[in-house]
Amino acid sequence: MTLFEQYYDADYERARDALMHKAEVKANRNFGKTFKKGDTTASLKWAAGWTKCFAREMERLVTEAGIKN
Repeated sequence: MTLFEQYYDADYERARDALMHKAEVKANRNFGKTFKKGDTTASLKWAAGWTKCFAREMERLVTEAGIKN
């Protein structure tokens, strides 16, 4: 058995995947679906903010759902 097979939890992955849409919707609502083309500084700022919002919302949803790895 490989390390991957030993530690991979398909149920955990499916449970988290089911929450991704909700986190994406929140990030899109807060930051928009895409960045400003042609403006590198604004694009980087958007990407950082969107990613931070998405990650925080995923953690909140996972905690709320009681999903454990």
